[in-house]
Amino acid sequence: GAANRDPAHFTNAQGFDPHRADTSHTSFGAGIHFCVGAPLARLEMQVGLEMLFHRFPNLKITKPPLYKDAYHFHGLEALMAQLA
Repeated sequence: GAANRDPAHFTNAQGFDPHRADTSHTSFGAGIHFCVGAPLARLEMQVGLEMLFHRFPNLKITKPPLYKDAYHFHGLEALMAQLA
């Protein structure tokens, strides 16, 4: 369940660091289970985050992220932010 937040693999595993040097994450699976939508998801995030931070350069995270733990899905449930 730790996946990309495994403290044995990542330094400051719980912290959000878009510039993290180690990018060997498991977000899109691997091998025959690799997500066919991964290239589109990466492009959407690249474009979307650039636009978000361009429009709201003072956006700040106000609380630690809340992760969902439902069955085998452990994604982000809430990320509280405000304009500073």
